[in-house]
Amino acid sequence: MELRHLRYFVTIAEEQNFRRAAARLHVSQSPLSRQMKDLEDEMGVELFAPEGRGIKLTAAGKVFAERARSILASVDTAVDEAKGIAEGRLGTVVIGFETGTTFMGAFLSLVAAFRKRTPRVGLQLIPLSSVEQWAALRQGTIDFGYGAYAPSDDALAHLEMARDRLGLLLSPEHRLARREKIRLRDLESERVLLQPRQLYPRLHADIIAAARAQGVTLHVTAEVLDLEALLALVVIGDAVTFLSEKFWEPASQTSLLWRPVEDLHIHLREFVTWRAEDADAPVVRALIESARDVRPILQGAAGRARSAKATHRERRSKPFPR
Repeated sequence: MELRHLRYFVTIAEEQNFRRAAARLHVSQSPLSRQMKDLEDEMGVELFAPEGRGIKLTAAGKVFAERARSILASVDTAVDEAKGIAEGRLGTVVIGFETGTTFMGAFLSLVAAFRKRTPRVGLQLIPLSSVEQWAALRQGTIDFGYGAYAPSDDALAHLEMARDRLGLLLSPEHRLARREKIRLRDLESERVLLQPRQLYPRLHADIIAAARAQGVTLHVTAEVLDLEALLALVVIGDAVTFLSEKFWEPASQTSLLWRPVEDLHIHLREFVTWRAEDADAPVVRALIESARDVRPILQGAAGRARSAKATHRERRSKPFPR
């Protein structure tokens, strides 16, 4: 028994006439009648009974018609799902993302663009550091990565999505808030708070190394996991912290100021990463195309935001007219 036998049988059951069924199926009536006779012989039951100029289904035929329709529907669904997965329209994609990039980075824009492109593909998001993402990509446990560092492994391809300057976050009442320029040496006597080293080991190392290069020893008095708690301590003037410029907008809502540090040349970058050999896989290709779509939009918006912030800082620095 083949699927075409089931399709022929269901069509005959719906038409209740071999001639009309043959015309609908674009086959000759004689071979169609012969195949249905072979089907009955194979099953050992009569499926049709004559009725006037047509036929009707026997009791066995009615039950078999219901089951045949169900089987054909399941096969059609399976074929559609297989095609959907092959074309990147269906399935589930697993994305590893680095903590801190979810709400403030380009990550949400990327996910939104991908969702618009492939609305029926499921998304599974797993928090992983960049290093963990690279290992997971090599092992095949994730399909795509979004992190703060670019891999050096030729087996992993990447694309830079965003770049943002690291600066100082401080209270408007802090002694450094009125300085036109802030340098690392100005921070030598300050209490510095950072987020945990285990979350951002390379960033910690980069900050400490940049300070030492200027002959400065920073006093990191605490590592605070919760960002809100860290900001609260900075608001009351208890300490300062380093944060990327993109945090200036939300930080400004909590009475905080962001200031560039003249001799701190660290940029926080965000990358998408994938296995180079998977670049043509439908779902991965859709993610890469989504990333390329939103990248110029994000970079253009970042440039406009920096210009607006510079204007805002300039206006705030001017004395009020008397």
